[in-house]
Amino acid sequence: MKYFLQREGRSFGPYSFDDLKRYQSEGRIGPEDKIRPEDSENWVLQTEFFNPPATPAPQVSPAPVFMPPAPAPAPAPAPTPTPAPNPFAAPTDANPVWTPPAPAPQANPFAPSGATSSNPFSAPPTGGFGAPPAQQGFGAPPASPGFGAPPAQQGFGAPPANSGFGGPPASPGFGAPAPGGFAPAPNPAASGAWPAPPDMQWYLVLIITMVCGFFGLYWFYTQMVFVKKLDPASKAMKMIFGGWGLAIGGVLIGAILGAALSDSALALIPILLTMVCYLGGIIAIILGVFNMRASIEKHYNTVENIGLKLSPVMTFFFNMYYFQYHFARIAEWKKTGRLA
Repeated sequence: MKYFLQREGRSFGPYSFDDLKRYQSEGRIGPEDKIRPEDSENWVLQTEFFNPPATPAPQVSPAPVFMPPAPAPAPAPAPTPTPAPNPFAAPTDANPVWTPPAPAPQANPFAPSGATSSNPFSAPPTGGFGAPPAQQGFGAPPASPGFGAPPAQQGFGAPPANSGFGGPPASPGFGAPAPGGFAPAPNPAASGAWPAPPDMQWYLVLIITMVCGFFGLYWFYTQMVFVKKLDPASKAMKMIFGGWGLAIGGVLIGAILGAALSDSALALIPILLTMVCYLGGIIAIILGVFNMRASIEKHYNTVENIGLKLSPVMTFFFNMYYFQYHFARIAEWKKTGRLA
């Protein structure tokens, strides 16, 4: 199925679905562009076209599961009473000697904070391996975390911490500009991105050329200039001009040499030279025409994709008029969005 693309009220296409996906991945389809299939008149945003809303799955009630009743807990056995020790009996394993509990040690009010029982006048050392970090006062710099510890949280407005090698990029603070953003590449197929071809029907070009032959040369030059704009790497103009120069120059040189050597045994040389130059010029012109055909097909099958195919037979016999037939169709498509 083919699809049409709408931008700023103008339609382009048709395109295949693979072409639209490729244009979207290259950023050549903007957020406000719309797409519709060729068998529908409804336009949808490109975001809805490429990401249609998922249909929610129907809610299915789970089947009831039979749960057997839990067995009643067994009664716990009654504890065996322990006989009280006799303080006047001899000490045995069954009747140990009763020892009164030791009194709790009293805190020394004059000892420094954090003193131990073994040395009440010495405070425990701060830090050390395995010790909790000391609490910092207001305004004190954060303590450096140990190996494997999570990074300290930054306060409001603090600059982001520098990430280590391979670490994730720091999140920008409040008000900082976010990197990147939506900046799609310009769409070459958009209206005005590429020039319109020479707009004249091929039969009018034929009639005017039959009346005035120089008009045919001018119109062929106009077509070559347009193809050069589509494909700056095109060599068609150099080939065709070179072919014309070689053919005309060969005829002139042959005529001059023929007049100079008409009475000698070398009179055949100008004739052969003229034939070689003229044949070489014709071949160069034909190669230039087919170079134009390659540039036209390349542009209108990749950049402004309309699926253009040019017949090599028609290109060989009716090159300028055959090109003009398709140029008129493309010019109409540029104006109306419909490809005849």
